[in-house]
Amino acid sequence: MSVFPSVSIGLPVFNGARYLREAIEDFLRQSYRDFELIISDNASTDETEAIAREMVALDERVRYVRNETNIGALLNSNQAIELAAGKYFCLAAHDDRHAPEFLERLVAALDNDPAASLAYSRCVLIDEANQPLQAIPERGLHITPDGRAVDYDQKLERSLPQDLTHRYHAVLQSNDVNAPIHGLFRRSVLERVGGHQFHGSDRLIVAHAALLGSFKYIAEPLFSFRVHAESTFFMTREEWATRETGERRDASPMATLRTFRNFWKAVGNADLNFADRVAAYVATIGYAARPAAIRRALLPSPDNYFGWKRWPWQRTAQPPVRFSDSTFAKPRGTHA
Repeated sequence: MSVFPSVSIGLPVFNGARYLREAIEDFLRQSYRDFELIISDNASTDETEAIAREMVALDERVRYVRNETNIGALLNSNQAIELAAGKYFCLAAHDDRHAPEFLERLVAALDNDPAASLAYSRCVLIDEANQPLQAIPERGLHITPDGRAVDYDQKLERSLPQDLTHRYHAVLQSNDVNAPIHGLFRRSVLERVGGHQFHGSDRLIVAHAALLGSFKYIAEPLFSFRVHAESTFFMTREEWATRETGERRDASPMATLRTFRNFWKAVGNADLNFADRVAAYVATIGYAARPAAIRRALLPSPDNYFGWKRWPWQRTAQPPVRFSDSTFAKPRGTHA
């Protein structure tokens, strides 16, 4: 391994022993070899540590760091970024899969376009047995083997506009950002963005990156996003917030304003000319004030504005969503 590898892969994990070995082995089989794999263990209590140390002994490119206590998924992900030495950075999940040419194709895309901030590929949703989920593209849905419907429309999985304000608007209007957030970033972009924040989460990072450079999209399905019983798709908002921060977090109306502030600051921190800055601010306001968002902010519904449940009777665990239901599970961490 190079002293300063070209690519750093951050793999934050908590109690991920079931899928961790597969995830690591996928990277060790990559055709692109100049990388480091940083496993950031958030004080797991299962076999995660044993598997990680086994992989460290197997391949010198694997590094293992263990937190004494659970610091929350967000800080654990940011820790992996801080430990990275590579020019490029990929945030990996312990339960996802990657094709052998994943890194090679994305590195080539960024190498060939110095103005690009992010490269990512098409995503395939898979189940616990690595089988693709049934897709219903016209409805933006995927169906799990036990009949649960996942709202995942893949609107960002295409070549996005070169114009930065249209690219930023596309990110704001998308339903999910799982493919790009698990793509390959220039590490300098992530450092400028400031890593993961609770108010804005994955979408904030991708939206900010959209203002800092173009996106390179690979149409081949090189990345597989696993959906299983413990996925954030099926968590309540309070459960998701607790997972992200490592402590109990109740829903608060102030989350809406704090998240809007973070997107507003992202526009302010980008190097934009006057016209682009105004257009980006308008897109941010339009995103916050779109009719569906206002309706979810003011009226009782299963999934209110910015994802937070506003009313006391909504703050209890919801039954699993089935394909026959009128509402569907949505990815956590992508609501802004």
